[in-house]
Amino acid sequence: MTRRKRPYIPKVKDLDQTTILSVSDESNKDTEEVLDIPQIEAGLAESSCQVFDWASSSILPPIPHSSKTSTSLEDDDNHELEALQGLSRSLTPLLSESCLGQLEPRMEFLLTYFSNNIAPEMVVVDDVNNGWRHLILPMARTSEVMMSAVLAASAYHLRGRDANQSVADPNRLYGQAIRELKRKSDLSGCDQRAKQVVILAIVVLLVAVMITGCSDFPIIFHMLESALDAVGGESGLLDGGEMSQFLLRQIRKLRVYAAPLLSQDAGLYTMMHRAQESFDCLDYYDKLHPKQSSMFKAIANIRQQAFNIYLDRVLAKGVSTASKGAVDRFITAIQALEGTPGEHVLIWPVLIAASESSTLEHQKVFEDFLDRQYRRNGFLNILKAVELLKKIWAPTTSEDWPALLPVPQVFIM
Repeated sequence: MTRRKRPYIPKVKDLDQTTILSVSDESNKDTEEVLDIPQIEAGLAESSCQVFDWASSSILPPIPHSSKTSTSLEDDDNHELEALQGLSRSLTPLLSESCLGQLEPRMEFLLTYFSNNIAPEMVVVDDVNNGWRHLILPMARTSEVMMSAVLAASAYHLRGRDANQSVADPNRLYGQAIRELKRKSDLSGCDQRAKQVVILAIVVLLVAVMITGCSDFPIIFHMLESALDAVGGESGLLDGGEMSQFLLRQIRKLRVYAAPLLSQDAGLYTMMHRAQESFDCLDYYDKLHPKQSSMFKAIANIRQQAFNIYLDRVLAKGVSTASKGAVDRFITAIQALEGTPGEHVLIWPVLIAASESSTLEHQKVFEDFLDRQYRRNGFLNILKAVELLKKIWAPTTSEDWPALLPVPQVFIM
């Protein structure tokens, strides 16, 4: 007997009311689910209940570029969207499903901003195979929910760099993305592409909460799990296409990084049973860039060291362990990668190893590393990581650090 898939129901607070909703599906009358709607922090300002007005005039600043450099870039035309110069100023309906034509200039600006400043941060090597650019951005031009998620991530990052920027209100865009996901809550009648769009939009929202460092992370991650369950798990995403493979790699990586930040139990289970899957992204790039194989292997080794440090601490059940040698080896490994194109993907492993460190010398190395990454990409979750580490390192802290990682409810990677 085939198991009936549950409708995907994002568990988020409705933007206008907080009542409990009863959800029923015409094609599934024998089941009824009560939807508990918790609070979404970042998108619930009063302004987020309104549709963003793209028609209002605004002077666009120059589009900054990520400070990341890569020796694998082949052609700038493969990395950037069409330049803003010469774009028509005629306005189109906001985020319509047929937005393949001209977009309002500020929307083009934010799409280009995502390409230049966010997409490079999500991969080990920023090249023509970067799916955060060549898969997500074209999809945003044909999907309202994806467009809202991408624009929200860009607007949040831009605001982090300049609090006075007036290109767009990120809270309102974030709120639009949440509402659109709620409208697509039943995935049972959707085709494969529509399912992929919804799940990938949630993944982009996870990037948005990384950028802001806000505590919506557990809720957005629960949305991702709920959506995966609704389509029948990972196998329900696969169709042999490039998009499904890209999505699967991202989910497996995010799942492992998220687990210890959600709960100690989740961290222990995921590290023991699903950690190996998270290396898919590294394997993918290793095949694309065999000349840089030593760098990918070094990154994999560092991540494995972080997994081991976490497991050793959790399984020790609070008993002090001789960990200085493990931290020494970890620091030696990350210092060997300083200045390489892949250094920026070590933020999560550094958080884990830094949590285990007990000497001022070690802690200074980790704090300097995180400061360097923050100055490079401007993601506010890195500042939250430093705040968390200072609490873990405080002499007055008696609780074991794996129990403290979930407290801020921030996605740090």
